[in-house]
Amino acid sequence: MAQDVFTISTSYQNLLSNDGKEGLLDRVLTEAFRRIGIEVDIVYTPTEKSLLDVNAGILDAEINRVAGMELQYPDLRRVVEPNMTMEFVAFARRSIVINGWESLSKLDVGLVKGWKIFEANTESFPGVVKVPTEVELFTMLRKGRIDVALYDLLTGYVVLRDLGIEGVFHLEPPLARRDMFLYVHKKHEGLLDDLALALRAMKADGMYGRIEAEVRSANGLPNR
Repeated sequence: MAQDVFTISTSYQNLLSNDGKEGLLDRVLTEAFRRIGIEVDIVYTPTEKSLLDVNAGILDAEINRVAGMELQYPDLRRVVEPNMTMEFVAFARRSIVINGWESLSKLDVGLVKGWKIFEANTESFPGVVKVPTEVELFTMLRKGRIDVALYDLLTGYVVLRDLGIEGVFHLEPPLARRDMFLYVHKKHEGLLDDLALALRAMKADGMYGRIEAEVRSANGLPNR
């Protein structure tokens, strides 16, 4: 189903997606849609509202979520080829031995509201604080108001750098590794196969790797 401009919702403000449209996912998805003849506009929406607006068909797609979101938001459809693989970790100011989600249960835990993988795995914990953005999250950690801040590994260190926060590091092992996917509203499900093929082709022809290397370099991160 072709249209003039396809609106993708993002709740990121970091090296994955940003106002300058120079984030990893901004560039990858703009190119994937270009390959199937569609122009995209990537717009910022707060995390929880992003899913609701795409599920309602107000916006056309949600930029990057774990598999299974369609179970909670039945009008979403998932592009089966992953955008990327994310490592979800706990950041701390001191060494803490962890081994899986349950090892966090007695800690004061902070997370960004709407990050479903973190909410689902900590919902029974007594000491969970949810905040609107990563700025509040890492500021709380810096001030010692929480023991751990849950975030993704790649962008977490860029956030810390941008906020000028030192002495914070991630704990090993990661809490989870997950492939991440683009979701579209059901009215666009006719695009699913073409988008999956476009993403696969970008990985095969080296375009995806070139974009990732350029974004990492621009953000002072080593290339893998």
